[in-house]
Amino acid sequence: MDDTYLDEVFELTDADFAPAETPAERLPLLTLEEAHKVLTILQHVSTGTDEHAHPAQRLVRELAARIPSTDRPVL
Repeated sequence: MDDTYLDEVFELTDADFAPAETPAERLPLLTLEEAHKVLTILQHVSTGTDEHAHPAQRLVRELAARIPSTDRPVL
């Protein structure tokens, strides 16, 4: 497919795009406290009997292995 027509219609330049962030400029996705709150919620969901329990159990195990622990036990 020839994109010449689209190039003429949109006429995009580098100024039309937001600059990419460097890793040092990125904020953490979650604080440690927020990560532990997510684990707590997932633990509650994982004790259920619906279709979300098994995936939640898997996520709890995977996240707990990556998040520094506190005094709270993780299932």
